[in-house]
Amino acid sequence: MAKDPSPRTAGRRLSLAPGRKLVGVFVLFILLPGAVLGIIALRVLRQEVAISRQRTRENLERRADELGRELEAEFRRCSEAVRSSVSPTSPNQANAFPAVLEEAFAEPGAGVFLAKSGPGLEVHPPGALSYVPASLATSRTEPGRASAGLARAESLELAQKDYRGAIRAYRALIATAGPGEKPGLLHRLARTLRKAGRLDESAAAYEQLSRADPVRIGGLPSDLLARSELCSLAEERDDGAGLADQALAFFVDLTRGTWSLDKPRYLFYADRCRSWLSRSPAAADEFEDLRAMEERKLALSAATEAFLEGPRSVISGDGGAYFAFWHEDPLRAAIISTTFLGSSWWPQALSKLGDDLRAVLTTAGGLAVMGSAPSEPPPFAVTRDLRIDDTAWLIQIWPGRPEAIFADIKQRRALSLAVLGLVAVLIVFGSYATIRIVRRELEIARLRADFVSTVSHEFRSPLTGIRQLSGMLLDGRVTDPAKQRGYYQMIVQESDRLARLVENVLDFSRMEEGRQEYRFETLSPAAWLRKVASDFAAEMAVNGIPVEVSIPEELPPISADGQALGSAVRNLLDNAVKYSPGEKGVWLEAEAEAGGIRISVRDKGVGISESDRRRIFDRFYRAGGELSKRVKGAGLGLSLVRHIVAAHGGTIACESRVGAGSIFTIRLPSAPAIERG
Repeated sequence: MAKDPSPRTAGRRLSLAPGRKLVGVFVLFILLPGAVLGIIALRVLRQEVAISRQRTRENLERRADELGRELEAEFRRCSEAVRSSVSPTSPNQANAFPAVLEEAFAEPGAGVFLAKSGPGLEVHPPGALSYVPASLATSRTEPGRASAGLARAESLELAQKDYRGAIRAYRALIATAGPGEKPGLLHRLARTLRKAGRLDESAAAYEQLSRADPVRIGGLPSDLLARSELCSLAEERDDGAGLADQALAFFVDLTRGTWSLDKPRYLFYADRCRSWLSRSPAAADEFEDLRAMEERKLALSAATEAFLEGPRSVISGDGGAYFAFWHEDPLRAAIISTTFLGSSWWPQALSKLGDDLRAVLTTAGGLAVMGSAPSEPPPFAVTRDLRIDDTAWLIQIWPGRPEAIFADIKQRRALSLAVLGLVAVLIVFGSYATIRIVRRELEIARLRADFVSTVSHEFRSPLTGIRQLSGMLLDGRVTDPAKQRGYYQMIVQESDRLARLVENVLDFSRMEEGRQEYRFETLSPAAWLRKVASDFAAEMAVNGIPVEVSIPEELPPISADGQALGSAVRNLLDNAVKYSPGEKGVWLEAEAEAGGIRISVRDKGVGISESDRRRIFDRFYRAGGELSKRVKGAGLGLSLVRHIVAAHGGTIACESRVGAGSIFTIRLPSAPAIERG
């Protein structure tokens, strides 16, 4: 098979810079998933709010159904009790009235029970109605008149205006009259005495009439006539206190239903009482209470009248609405005020539901019969249909404190948003931390690569020098003993330099792995520092670089690894020489201070910028600038110095200005007294 002689170029692979790769990874694996999760979380949050509202609505619907069942059961109990009752005064013991009916009957104006009794109807409780509807009225016979004597006395009073004669005649008739005739004669006597101007005697006669067994006079109870005339006499005598007492007592009995009156007569006497009592401020409070009770009883009486005209379940009028429970043949009915039920039974039924709820029961036509209809649709309101005995009702129910539900929804939303925000913050923070870590690792990887390259060059320089000098000496090209000695000395210096470089690398490796060990002993700082300074000065003397030393004798002893700490000081001295391109010179100073010693290395070199000072002790870091690029180094020296000083319990600081040189200061604690001893 023939080979294609044309050259082929290898396909180029698309490569991205590490920074772009990092951005791509961040967008693909963090930003996009985070955005998707955020959108999903927001949708879930909206759904949660909708679900919360739906749960509230469903809960209210259940409560409305429970209330409807309770109302239906109560209505059926009332209907059954009415159906089973025989008379208003003696219902069957096995089917006694439910508590709600008994409570209504006991409250004036709240309820009444009617039962067919012969040609008319009986009322329970007695006096429950202010007046008797026309269909409940019964005819009553009045006592006959005394014939001759009564006719003569009435003639003296009415025709002849002989009041004295009439008074004597009436009193004579009273003395011999029977119980049935006496009230009528007392009424005539009191009337005649009043005409004669004998008001006190007239009042006494009316008082006697009010206490006598009542009969009907002119279709009205005799005691009612007497009570009314007593009030009129008090008014005529200008007896304000007496009028107030008489009128108030009369109005009390009138509103309690003491007398069976039709509507016109009741309203006539009630208006007279109201007129009398309006002139007496002393009875104002009690009168107002009686007026409120009278209004309720008048409304109940009107509802009873309306029911008798045409039985129905709900009776409405100016006085409010009423429920009617009845059974025909014979007619038995209970008429109950919805206002009373709304203030007693309705709150109890709502409280059984266990929540703070409000509700209103309305007819199909919108008439509110129990509870207060809201002026505006309340929040979360639920309306349910209800049918009881072919009567349609509507129950509307809503929370009594909707703000609590809104607050709960708001709290849930805030909590969800807080969690979502926390997740977003964690994602952002995690992304930021990840980017920083990755960037730092990339930077460290780059620095390590630079370090390997730099160390290789650092190793190559002394090795090359040693090789060249050794070759020249080995080949015999250098015969002068003085030059030979100089070459040997240079070989030793390069070897020492190479050894220090290797030791720095090994120390850094042990430091990174946590295996660096130190041999602490009590040192005399003055002698130790002078030894380090003299060794360094001897090396610098070859290049003519002066080393100024200021080390007093009276320095407190320290606990240190002399070799390691000396290496740290030597690193500072080396750097001072490297970064002093102009004026060559290094100053090493030491002095005692509170609790230890201070060692300073000073130069007049290029100085260090503020931004570089913050990182010069980091591993692999080298300050910027053209000089730093030309100076040999691996970026390990100051990192090693900081590690060694920290291991000795000390600190290192740098003071520098660009162009004015630098001062590196090591502070070390003095050795404990026990260790020195």
